[in-house]
Amino acid sequence: MAKKHYGTDMTIYHGSVTDMPFDKYLYDGIFCYALIHLLDGSERQKLIRDCYHQLTENGYMVFTVISKAAPTYGQGKLLSKDRYEIFDGVNMFFYDRESINAEFSQAGLFEITEVTENYPFFLIKCRKGDQ
Repeated sequence: MAKKHYGTDMTIYHGSVTDMPFDKYLYDGIFCYALIHLLDGSERQKLIRDCYHQLTENGYMVFTVISKAAPTYGQGKLLSKDRYEIFDGVNMFFYDRESINAEFSQAGLFEITEVTENYPFFLIKCRKGDQ
């Protein structure tokens, strides 16, 4: 779909985010939409670390994560703290400001904003620079 809309001038990687990094390039920005909360704790840590390391100096990374304010929080089978198996086998971690700070504080975290689409999310902004 990306090739159809943007042509072949763009490099597109098809694979699991757990296999990152896919290249050795540095990027000015990385955007991760509604994905990280589907990973377990070690996979989330790796994704944040890998994205941060692939940023240029002063580069930004932006993540959206599902909030504990979602009606599905606490539903399904408890797998670990704030992580549940819901939606026929989908494992989901639910964030609050404390867990965002815990996971992103070493990655240049500078802003957390609450947003609502189909579900309540947090928009997390990080910048690589002098920490």
